Amino acid sequence: MSQQADPPGAPPLTILVVDDEPAMVGALGALLGRAGHRIVAAYDGDEALRRFAADGPDLVLLDLAMPGTDGAEVCRAIRARGSTPIIIVTGERDRSALIELLDLGADDYVRKPFRSDELLARIRAVMRRTSAPGSPVGGPDATIGDGSWELDQPRHQIRWRGHGLALTPIEFRLLRALVTRLDEVVDHADLLAAGWPDVPDPDPLWLKPHLARIRMKLGEVSAPMPVAVRGVGHRIAATDQA
Repeated sequence: MSQQADPPGAPPLTILVVDDEPAMVGALGALLGRAGHRIVAAYDGDEALRRFAADGPDLVLLDLAMPGTDGAEVCRAIRARGSTPIIIVTGERDRSALIELLDLGADDYVRKPFRSDELLARIRAVMRRTSAPGSPVGGPDATIGDGSWELDQPRHQIRWRGHGLALTPIEFRLLRALVTRLDEVVDHADLLAAGWPDVPDPDPLWLKPHLARIRMKLGEVSAPMPVAVRGVGHRIAATDQA
């Protein structure tokens, strides 16, 4: 890993670093510490979940290959508890594994070995995506259509007939793009730009797992589902047509 600190003024974070290799935890701890961040270390999956509950980190750097409770299970468990950003740190080289990582609820991934400036840049990008308010629609707390949808911009929440949806930052941005254009087909390019605003050329395959989780969460409150328009994009019908 090359050595490079975060730019001056970057906000300090509490970062949970999970890896069963003490040398890797030490290297990441030194790098992130120089960048001004506070590190919480865990060396297996069970310890990771305990430290996550106890310390409430701002972000998680998570290795996949660990004995016992592996990184995949840790990722699922953390994502089930909320929207804390997760970056997978992996030696996996198979491109198709990216889809599996996103399907777990990860926000990004970085392959070992990696440059320190790349990792720090990915952390900054994920945190920007997590906190960016986006373009408000009709004010900070707006109703959409006949009022069945509510967009609470400051809290990054979307509600369907009063039912709040537990959305990750990426899911929030994707669903916001759909519900603010009810009855319109939102094309793939617009959805990718909404979901990953800091990524110059996001892969269209990234949409599938996130939209699948959005459908699952909408189904839990009997809300209208995004419908695929083959080769074009997705559409959510207005309430009186759902």
